[in-house]
Amino acid sequence: MTSVPETPQITTEHLDQIVQGLGSPQWEARHEAASRLRACGDAALDALIAGMSHPNWRVRRGCADLMDHLADQRCTEPLLRLLNDPVESVRRLALHALGCQRCKACPLNADVVAHLIERIQRDSSIRVRRVAVHMLGCQPADDRARHLLESLLQTETDPKLLARARWSLTRHTV
Repeated sequence: MTSVPETPQITTEHLDQIVQGLGSPQWEARHEAASRLRACGDAALDALIAGMSHPNWRVRRGCADLMDHLADQRCTEPLLRLLNDPVESVRRLALHALGCQRCKACPLNADVVAHLIERIQRDSSIRVRRVAVHMLGCQPADDRARHLLESLLQTETDPKLLARARWSLTRHTV
């Protein structure tokens, strides 16, 4: 009888090293690290949560990106902190990870609409604001979102933001 070799347990240190790979300046290395972490699933969450506080913005961005599908309740607070990250792409991916509930096994327990509205009203980046407007349309109907979206249609001039606002408003109008 032949024995099946055991799959080696991946250690915390190994996961932390893979998370470090998200900070590589080479796209291929970042992609490989993200693929390996995605394959680890829930086992990678603690390392990804720690990575959301990493000094390298690429690591924070990669961790936020992976939270879109891997996040659970433990990830809510770290994602909320990333909404104030100094790097625009980190904020955009954190917004997406918070707002895209359909990709998660269990929706995050947060007032997502309030956080999206706050980013729409206060973020300096039009790209972050566009993502926040789009993510509003992915939330359950909410009067706060409807009022803000109606206001945006009257005051905004960015064509891409306006298109997202019109789409999102259709989701909040009963």
